[in-house]
Amino acid sequence: MHVAKHRAASGTRFAEVRIFLGVFMIAAITTTVLGMGGPLGIPGLRESLGLEPLADSAQVEWGEIRWVHAVSRIRAARSTKSAVVGRLEPGDSVRVDYAQAGWYAVFPPQSAVRGESAAVGYVYGDLLKKEPPPDVHVPLVRILP
Repeated sequence: MHVAKHRAASGTRFAEVRIFLGVFMIAAITTTVLGMGGPLGIPGLRESLGLEPLADSAQVEWGEIRWVHAVSRIRAARSTKSAVVGRLEPGDSVRVDYAQAGWYAVFPPQSAVRGESAAVGYVYGDLLKKEPPPDVHVPLVRILP
């Protein structure tokens, strides 16, 4: 009987140790995968969870923000003969980079990924201005006496 109690007590302790080790391992793996506890972070997983990438706080701005003053087409390549993949309306802003032959690669303004392969498409540079367009959508209202 004394042996049975001893086995039951040691079995309980063993189960507690296994649970503790299991929780510890899950925490260690999670923090490593998310990049919070080591260099092996997975940026895609961090981004899908809405976590800031590790280097973003020190990341240097890239490209320029430009505004659209007239309806503009986003093309698949730097040519008016290439397919239209999107459309920009007056007042829209985009991040531009990789200027070539008068065309810019365009990205969403909040884009943190720099690389021409990540571009949404291309827009002819003359259609993108450094300043936002004047607000022409506000109707003029006169109050007559």
